[in-house]
Amino acid sequence: MVIAGPNGVGKSTILYAIKDGGGQFEPNTKILYQGPHRVLRRTNVRRSWLGGVFKGFQELLSGADVSGYEGLSFGDTSRSPENVDEAGSTIKHTLGKIENRHQTAITTAVQRLKAAGNETLVLGTLPDIYEPLRKLTEFLLPHLRFEKMDFSNENNIKCLFNRTQGDVTVEVDIDDLSSGEKAVIVLFLPLLEDQIEARLQSLSEIGSTPTPAAEENQKSLVVLIDEPELHLHPDLQAKILTYMRTIAQETPTQFVITTHSPTILDQAFDNELFVMNEQVNGTAENQLRQVATNAERLEALKQLAGSAYFLTTGRVLVCIEGEPDVDPEKPTDARLLGLLYPRAAAVTLVPTKGRSTVITTVQRLREHVPEDTYRIRVRGIVDADQSAGAVTGLEVLPVCMIENLLLDPESIFEHLRSIGVTTFADAAAVETELRSIARDQREKEIDLRLRRKLKPQMVRIGGATVEQVKAKHAEKMAELGNMLPDDATLGSMVTETTNAVDEILSNGTELEHFRGKPVLETFHERHLAPGSLGYNALCIDVAKRVAAKGTVAPRLDPIFDRIMGA
Repeated sequence: MVIAGPNGVGKSTILYAIKDGGGQFEPNTKILYQGPHRVLRRTNVRRSWLGGVFKGFQELLSGADVSGYEGLSFGDTSRSPENVDEAGSTIKHTLGKIENRHQTAITTAVQRLKAAGNETLVLGTLPDIYEPLRKLTEFLLPHLRFEKMDFSNENNIKCLFNRTQGDVTVEVDIDDLSSGEKAVIVLFLPLLEDQIEARLQSLSEIGSTPTPAAEENQKSLVVLIDEPELHLHPDLQAKILTYMRTIAQETPTQFVITTHSPTILDQAFDNELFVMNEQVNGTAENQLRQVATNAERLEALKQLAGSAYFLTTGRVLVCIEGEPDVDPEKPTDARLLGLLYPRAAAVTLVPTKGRSTVITTVQRLREHVPEDTYRIRVRGIVDADQSAGAVTGLEVLPVCMIENLLLDPESIFEHLRSIGVTTFADAAAVETELRSIARDQREKEIDLRLRRKLKPQMVRIGGATVEQVKAKHAEKMAELGNMLPDDATLGSMVTETTNAVDEILSNGTELEHFRGKPVLETFHERHLAPGSLGYNALCIDVAKRVAAKGTVAPRLDPIFDRIMGA
């Protein structure tokens, strides 16, 4: 069970409540809990500290504190969501105790055989108690292989692994593994202890008549992990979910994890993924809801939103035009909006390519993720470079496109001065140049507006023979001919469009209502590109300067008031 949701809704609380008995479980069920603040500190462990009663990792994770480890001292031993959990720091101590028992079992077996007059012990038949640990690393950390517990220095025992990188293999102590490598071992060693224990039992019975095991119910495990992605690379995050499924299929083990990881959320199956929402007005309704009821629907939602992660943030989903923020240096619409208008951080921006895709995505998400059920509001913002029409949940920018908000002469002038460009004497000279570039776009603006009026259509031509292709071509050409209005109507459309463009010019609002991106790109080509000064840097820096002036907020506040409202 993968639980996602915004901070503060109670994900950690629900895990800890389950750990404290807040659930109904089959008899003989052990609950293992790993909190959200896990520490994996280096430790020096002496062999003399490994005597006494064995306390396994399962026992530790099912308990409420980290205590009883000779030689290990922790400031606060409690294991609660609010505290730093030191359980991971005991791993060398735990493995050392296992090795102590391992050596004792071997010694006992040898002595028993010798006492019985049996001088033969085939070493290859001895069970490898560490085979489960080796299988774990083979699946999740194939570059690592557990080698041995090294007691050669009893004042500083070692837990040795072989790490292979290319053609080179080096021996490293567990303390010298990366935080991600140690995190994997800490997460899953508890699940291996029963297998290790079975091998130890088999080893201890060599040379004796095995004692019939008492019949008992098979132990079940409920494993609670708060943010398993800590310290893990995205590729490893994807693998651990697969590993959990394997364990759950092969043993009576249930995993309940909470996460903010987009990788894990996108890997979750439809019957695994749940979102936890805020409590509404103190009501007692269930805050936990399954995101999708079947795999096909979940996949459709992922494709619409771009990621399952977006569906679990708890914030308003706002679909906007533009590409995803893959390149951190690229001035995408989402990145520019975030820089220009800090309030946008309160929503989840979902880049959705063009205007038509934004509209389709908003409509379908609102249909598939009803607000009343999931408490997820879906809205959209499109550029004002074309008529948006009446679409529920859709907002229109007050300018032609997001780049128009960057056409601020003062901010551009400040940017030029900061990078040593002295072409312009002042901001007024920059404004004159920007308006000149915009006026040069007059015919392109008429052309674009006229194209929208004529409503272009895609023509597909095909067929199984040459004759069929030609016939289809003729048919489509006839259709295209019929699309064109008569001369009088066409002339009226041209006149209307031209008058609208010329009115913008006469009103001096071309920097708002003509397409801003071509204006900014032309400005860059003329005045910055010759000096190898980047367009991306221009956009990002100017956006920050415009935001500092506070001139964008009054223009976008009405839109976001509606978006954030009920």
